[in-house]
Amino acid sequence: MTMQLSGRIGKALIYASKTLLGALICWYGLLLLGVPNPIWAVITVLIVSDPDVTTTLNLAEARAINTAVGCAVGLATMFLFGYSPEASLYAAAFTVFVIMLIDRYPANWRLAPATVIILMDAGRLATSHREEITYALLRLIEIAVGCAVAIALAGVYTYFAKRKKQGREAT
Repeated sequence: MTMQLSGRIGKALIYASKTLLGALICWYGLLLLGVPNPIWAVITVLIVSDPDVTTTLNLAEARAINTAVGCAVGLATMFLFGYSPEASLYAAAFTVFVIMLIDRYPANWRLAPATVIILMDAGRLATSHREEITYALLRLIEIAVGCAVAIALAGVYTYFAKRKKQGREAT
């Protein structure tokens, strides 16, 4: 096996372990806190995680901005009209329209209209307008937790990688 392939395998294993650890932390941590199906936290870890801490921070920032825009539009639509599949689709289209008007909008802009759909889809489980908003806010919290876990793990893994590199240079 060449040294280059060995290095790629090592990096792949580290990245896979970081992603798995982040998903496990989100899944079981939120289950312990009473969130019945924390799938959106896990999905966020998968979207935001990257082997490079700087890239993770940039992805998390873009995810946060897109989530904020998607949540603002989704929640406003739910407050005004309540949940319906049609309202969700119109709100997502409106989000795309607004984003396209902004110069230099962050990367991954497609996450904003997707967030509208994710957020508003929670409303289909609700039996009241108040419950629609509660479910939507729960999804927002899940996304925030996923970002925080991905950033924390990127920092921890980067710290240990630097220590390992310093140890090799010292010998």
